[in-house]
Amino acid sequence: MKNTIKLLILGFESSSGLTEQFKKFYTTFKREFKKELLTIGATDIVFSRGHFYVSGFYTVGVSRYYFSLPDVRGMEYGLKNNPDSCMNKLMYRTVKDYRDYTGGMNKYARIEHGMADNMFSFKLI
Repeated sequence: MKNTIKLLILGFESSSGLTEQFKKFYTTFKREFKKELLTIGATDIVFSRGHFYVSGFYTVGVSRYYFSLPDVRGMEYGLKNNPDSCMNKLMYRTVKDYRDYTGGMNKYARIEHGMADNMFSFKLI
């Protein structure tokens, strides 16, 4: 997640369309977060790029999860000045299926190397 964090700290220009900055961030986040999820045995990983936000689904064992990284514009300020705010973290929760956007209780994970291990206290064997 090293490169993802670097890009978040650099910040993003605001725009009504897709910027090269956010396109690069999305590609980097997708690659690094997928690698994190694979360390805990996640499968069926699906990403969706929104207007300056990222969301998606994944499965660990028999449980399905939804994740969402909120609007990244302005996140650099929070990461530098209030790193524990939920606005600077990835939200995740259990869901019934990949169409369930309401699901279970929201949980938050700091964006960092090893974050998937921190999201789950177990690994599937």
